[in-house]
Amino acid sequence: MIGEHDVVVRLLAAFLFGGLIGLERELMFFLSARTRSAGLRTHILVCVGSALFMIISQNLYFQFLGDAGRVAAQVVSGIGFLGAGAILREGLVVRGLTTAASLWAVAAIGLAAGGGYFVAAGVVTLIVTFTLMVLGRLEEYIRERYDYRVITLLVADAPEQMGLIADMLGQYNVAVRKIEKSERCELGGQVIDITVRIPLEVRPGELLQRLAAIPGVHQVEYKG
Repeated sequence: MIGEHDVVVRLLAAFLFGGLIGLERELMFFLSARTRSAGLRTHILVCVGSALFMIISQNLYFQFLGDAGRVAAQVVSGIGFLGAGAILREGLVVRGLTTAASLWAVAAIGLAAGGGYFVAAGVVTLIVTFTLMVLGRLEEYIRERYDYRVITLLVADAPEQMGLIADMLGQYNVAVRKIEKSERCELGGQVIDITVRIPLEVRPGELLQRLAAIPGVHQVEYKG
């Protein structure tokens, strides 16, 4: 059986580890001015709750000689509900994946702390915090170099048009993320929505003019 002193130490360790990661999420809320569904309190509760589940699992094993991981294993599946609640879809953008992943990692840290693996829990906490704070800034730097747009074209119903459009986008180093086609029979052509990643040094007006000059392209629209 795990003594009361050890129980308190493990729960306090889970509180500390979860609080460090939750604090980073909370700071991101203020810096980005965006609503976050999981901040300081949520991460602490997930970590401490996971630690308690692990403690209960171990004590049940010692008391009844059962499966020590049976209760704790449910944390892995249960944390998926919280993670799904943190994910939001706004048009083409999906937000909250990082917060959902941090909740999943915090649950694992709580299980480790509850099992008495303080070194492992501490190291993973440092890794997660470094990933969120330092690598998060690196991601922002990379993303700021590009501009995400949707280009809508009304083209003649001819297969060679896509090849000409792709060649033009390639000349400007524009990366194509998604292509959606829809028929517009009344105009005798086809509407193509192309989600692209445009380097910041490229002038959108010039690119649109070049696309509109392609034979068979009747109309070009630009959406942010």
